[in-house]
Amino acid sequence: MHDIRRPISRRSATLCMVGGLIGIVLSGPALAAAAKEAVHAAQPPLIAGWAATLEQRALELQNAPKVQATRIGYGAVVKKGDGGMVESVAPAMDVPPADIQQAQAQAPTLPGLAPIEPAPPVVISVRSPLADRVGKLSRRLIELGFLPADKWTDSFNDDVETAVRAFQLSEGLQPDGKVGEVTRQAMDRTPAQTVALLRRAAAAMRAQQASIPETTILVNLPGQSVTLIEHGRPSFTMRAVVGRPSRKTPLLQDKVTSVTINPTWTVPPTVLSEDKLPALRKKGTTGIKNAAVYLDGSEVVNTQSVNWWSVDPGRVRIVQRPGDDNALGRFRFNLTNGDGIFLHGTNDPRLFSRDLRAASSGCVRLEDARMMAETLLGAAKMTPASIGQQLDTGETKTIRLPNAIPVRFVYWNASVDTAGVVRVHPDIYEDPPTLATPSGQSGSAAPAMSANPVGTPPSANPVTPVSTPRPLSKPAPLPVPPTAHAPTPLSSASIPAPAKPLPTSTGM
Repeated sequence: MHDIRRPISRRSATLCMVGGLIGIVLSGPALAAAAKEAVHAAQPPLIAGWAATLEQRALELQNAPKVQATRIGYGAVVKKGDGGMVESVAPAMDVPPADIQQAQAQAPTLPGLAPIEPAPPVVISVRSPLADRVGKLSRRLIELGFLPADKWTDSFNDDVETAVRAFQLSEGLQPDGKVGEVTRQAMDRTPAQTVALLRRAAAAMRAQQASIPETTILVNLPGQSVTLIEHGRPSFTMRAVVGRPSRKTPLLQDKVTSVTINPTWTVPPTVLSEDKLPALRKKGTTGIKNAAVYLDGSEVVNTQSVNWWSVDPGRVRIVQRPGDDNALGRFRFNLTNGDGIFLHGTNDPRLFSRDLRAASSGCVRLEDARMMAETLLGAAKMTPASIGQQLDTGETKTIRLPNAIPVRFVYWNASVDTAGVVRVHPDIYEDPPTLATPSGQSGSAAPAMSANPVGTPPSANPVTPVSTPRPLSKPAPLPVPPTAHAPTPLSSASIPAPAKPLPTSTGM
């Protein structure tokens, strides 16, 4: 019995070992996934984590030792070549010709002596009016650690330009090497001002956290940026153009229900009445490429044949056809609000190279609208290749998303980029929009916005804006972008349709 049991026990042990190894191999991915989920669960929700990061940064700045800070102050833009000593020409004395003739007549003449000529202009070196400003700039760059102490100068030379570019990169600004108002404000911002902006943003994040789903398109107005959050994690961030101070983008809670490829653009009522109708009256043309003009529902073939002075704006509609010249670009992301606010591309990408991009009529222009479209339309079984094929046709097509994507417009004066770096975004509006009162009563700030965009049916339950931005009585101060760290990788309305069916209206 003893000799029989030993082989059986060895065989059992071997089988158990093999089974255990197979179990480990098969359960490996499951265990890794479970571990990943556990780590994910241990982390705070995204928005809460951002708020905590901003609070921590504010605390660090508040407790940091106080250091000297030279203020450049409001003034002229300075760039390479400014400041220092400049040459000034003192012209020769301007003597009237009659006096010269009289002097020559009275002067004695000697044989072989040439007439006396006026003295040539005198070139002298004087200190540039911008020298003091450049001196303050170089001193500030030294204080910030971007310029060695022995490189102080009141002349904007190569060293100063290199230091300015480095500062701009650290702030997430365009590194053009020029000190304009946005760069100047970033240099002059005090720690106390930064702390106030960080804590205001953290408070706003906590107040809105519950209303932001795990998958959301987040539009931050002061940051002039759009971030796609997928399953609680940021997927990508891109630059955006938002409403100008006179036509602020409102704080909406909305959703993208469909995407239009090759959209048309209908001139918003305000732009039509204040800009395009006056152009028709004076010149007989709208100045818009590839556009059709409708009068009382019928297209006007020859716009110069109409007496536009006798036409009211409500009778006119201007629709720009799809194409590269279209003001909405090649993509429009349709929302459900009744203000005509939506996201779209643009035919003028130059604005994205600016640090101040509050320039639209209320809608949001995307720096890379195609990337956003390819990401969202993947759920509708459209590949990048099929999107490209539709673009090539030049025909307008609206694709409804199987599941609407929430969109949240926020006004956060600071943010955390994908690398975990804190960015500060001072106000782009003099009177920033605020969250709605508990009663939920609020309005919209886009007076020119009215009808739903193409491909978006009227909502059964219209979305209520979160705030009511009020018109400005004077220009808003320029924004001062982010605090020092590397930059993150990184656009309108319509009028009721006339009796005759026309292309559905859009805005900017």
